[in-house]
Amino acid sequence: MPFTFTLCTEIRAHMNFKLLLLILAAALANCTNSKKNDSLSGKLKHQKFVIDSLATSTNLILFVKPADKKHLIQLKNGEHYPGKIEAAYNVLKNPEDKVVYVAEIPFSPKDDWFIVYKNYFDEKGKLFAFQRLNNFFHSECTKGAALESLTKFYNDDFSVADSSYTLTDSNKKTLDKESCKFPYSFPYTVAKTLEEYRKIHQTEAF
Repeated sequence: MPFTFTLCTEIRAHMNFKLLLLILAAALANCTNSKKNDSLSGKLKHQKFVIDSLATSTNLILFVKPADKKHLIQLKNGEHYPGKIEAAYNVLKNPEDKVVYVAEIPFSPKDDWFIVYKNYFDEKGKLFAFQRLNNFFHSECTKGAALESLTKFYNDDFSVADSSYTLTDSNKKTLDKESCKFPYSFPYTVAKTLEEYRKIHQTEAF
């Protein structure tokens, strides 16, 4: 009996030790993955910051989509919009002449909303960040404009590595999303690559 009891105790102790090792291994793996994700997220955010800092009026190339034309046209400095337009596109190229940023700005007929879809591409033409800005009236949760911002960062397999969302009033006070209405949340597509973006918008202008 004492032998049996001792044996059972040792078996339980061995099993508990193995379970503890499994728990520690899982915790270590989660910690490692978390550090990798934090490192990747930091890298992607820095890439976006660099592009944002370069996206100035002197560096951007402006294209517009006239309502009566199928293709985008480029506007040079000082040129005016050609009549009615459906959208404007701000494009940034790197020193190697590769497109790294496209900001699509749809035209608001009544100026009661202002939306920007910002696309950030790496040197291989893969999307690594996307940001949607939507400033709009008639939200019914603030007297003035509501300011909505959604940003997503993507890893190599196009899964979301990190994201952020804010909804504020014009004084940067956080609004309750449940109490707001979003009358101008139009459908949109996030392209995985620059090539896919060009196909969606049927353009080779940039």
